[in-house]
Amino acid sequence: MAKQKIDIQKEVTKIWREAKENLKTLGQRAFKIAQKGEKEVVRASKIGKLQLDIVSLNLKKENIYRQIGKKAYEIYAKKAEITSDQLAASFNQLDKTNHQIKSKKAQIAKQKKG
Repeated sequence: MAKQKIDIQKEVTKIWREAKENLKTLGQRAFKIAQKGEKEVVRASKIGKLQLDIVSLNLKKENIYRQIGKKAYEIYAKKAEITSDQLAASFNQLDKTNHQIKSKKAQIAKQKKG
């Protein structure tokens, strides 16, 4: 009976050591997953901010188009000839905004790659 008690105690000790090791491994895996999740949240928030920037730039671009149209109509209403020089500042603004949008899209692609 005493021998059986000692055998059971050894078995329990062995099982407890294995359980501790498994729990330790599980804890390490959970920590790694949490770190990876944190990185994903940061990456997703960066992408979200870039997308909001693009929306803002597209609104700016639409405003520039309206300014160009308004200016072109004002020139037309005066029965004058419309030249690109009269609209050059707006065209330059539009080019700059398009470049910024393209840059933001490239940054998003880079973030998505990892």
